[in-house]
Amino acid sequence: MRNLGKEELIEYLLNYAFKHGLSYILVKGEPYDPALSFKNAHKMVINTNWHNPNELPFIIGHEIGHLMLGDSGIAYWPSFSGQNSEEEEADLFSLKIIYDYSCKNGDYIQEPGTFMQNYGIPERMATATKQLFKDNDDLM
Repeated sequence: MRNLGKEELIEYLLNYAFKHGLSYILVKGEPYDPALSFKNAHKMVINTNWHNPNELPFIIGHEIGHLMLGDSGIAYWPSFSGQNSEEEEADLFSLKIIYDYSCKNGDYIQEPGTFMQNYGIPERMATATKQLFKDNDDLM
C-alpha cells in the first residue's frame, strides 16, 4: 500500500473508532508487541512500530472489531490462526471495514490477492478475502 494511502486509511479507521465511542492510544512498542483492546474502557492500544507496517490498518480494524463486537476483553493469542472465535470475528470485521473503505474510495480491485497486497491484509485472511469478493460479485 502506498504510504499516503495507508495514512489515509489509518485516519479513517481511527475516526471510525472515535465516532463509535471508542478511544485509542498509539504507542511505539517493540516490533512484535501486539495491539490490545480493553472492553470495559472502550479503548484500544495500537503499536505503531509493528514489525510489518503494512498490516497496521488491518490491526486497527481488528481491535475495533473486538470492541464493536463486544468481545470478552483482553485476549492475546501468540498465533491468530483460529485459536479463538473472537479473533476470527475481529479479523473478519477488519477485512470488511477495509473492503468497504476501498469501495467508498473508488478502489474497485477485482482480484482478492491484489486487494490483500494493497491493503496489508495478512495471508491468514486469503480464504475469507476470496469469499468476500465472491459474495460481492454475486450481488452485482
